[in-house]
Amino acid sequence: MHSHSHGEIYVIQNGHLLSTSADARWLIPAGQAYWVPAGTLHGGSLSNVSGIRIHVSADMTKELFPEAAVVFNATPLILALMERWGEEAEHGLPKRMLDSHRLAVLLDEMARSIAQPVILPIPTHQVMRQVMSDWSMECDERASLDELASRCRMSRRTFTRHFREETGLSPGVWMQTARLLRGYSLMASGASVTETAFMLGYDSATSFFNLCRRFTGMNPSDFARK
Repeated sequence: MHSHSHGEIYVIQNGHLLSTSADARWLIPAGQAYWVPAGTLHGGSLSNVSGIRIHVSADMTKELFPEAAVVFNATPLILALMERWGEEAEHGLPKRMLDSHRLAVLLDEMARSIAQPVILPIPTHQVMRQVMSDWSMECDERASLDELASRCRMSRRTFTRHFREETGLSPGVWMQTARLLRGYSLMASGASVTETAFMLGYDSATSFFNLCRRFTGMNPSDFARK
């Protein structure tokens, strides 16, 4: 986890990004972009990622850009603007503030193109946060809801109620989302779709296939190739 003195826009053209903020994990595929304000604590892992990145001064961040990190679709217009800035940087043009007219177009297009990435919200309760973060690293299918509640020193009913209050999700949906993010990390490391499904505790690749389709609208193999 780290932060920058500048804001950052990154259009992902190939691969995918598993990003981490202070309160969530984000799965961002090719064809989307993210905005991170100056001073925002974040981290992440890249999987065969290439794209276009621009930095925005802290002053401009405060005056013009969203106050919170957002993910948006990389529309053809956004991509064209980013490519132009990237070309200018490659040709060694003098550093200067982004053109006001192009910047206005970019901000308007960003606002119109906000995306709904796969997000795994992290509980703020200290014990619950540690227990579920540990579980998400392995996604142990054998750990029942009662066992997870016991690790958090709560009854099942109290655990379920607090979990929904903390994350906005039921434990079951949260665990499915965690498996999806873990699955893409495994595939990024070279595991096949079938191997990934078995490592996540599924009886067949079909179960993982259906999970990917439900959350992303894409097949896992298609996503891995992006």
